[in-house]
Amino acid sequence: MHAMVTARVPLEIRDQVNAKLRSIGSSPTELVNAAYDYVLATGELPDAQRGESPLRITLTDAQANELRFRLRQATRPVPASFWEARDGAPATRGGE
Repeated sequence: MHAMVTARVPLEIRDQVNAKLRSIGSSPTELVNAAYDYVLATGELPDAQRGESPLRITLTDAQANELRFRLRQATRPVPASFWEARDGAPATRGGE
């Protein structure tokens, strides 16, 4: 026995997906059945973004050395008075 399932989908999305389904020889019924099978198998909703790993940039040794050099050039010491609060009491760096 088969049950009827209804869902509200934005019209534009429905039309675009139906066209793609037709182009691959499938149908909305097959899509819904596949989604139900997926949830049964995994216990969660499909997530198109899940397979994407976060962007990770690896520097070459030359790039890392250049970055270190530039950071040393951009970092300057400050006088102790910089860390003192306006009322003369010693302040802490960054809320330490």
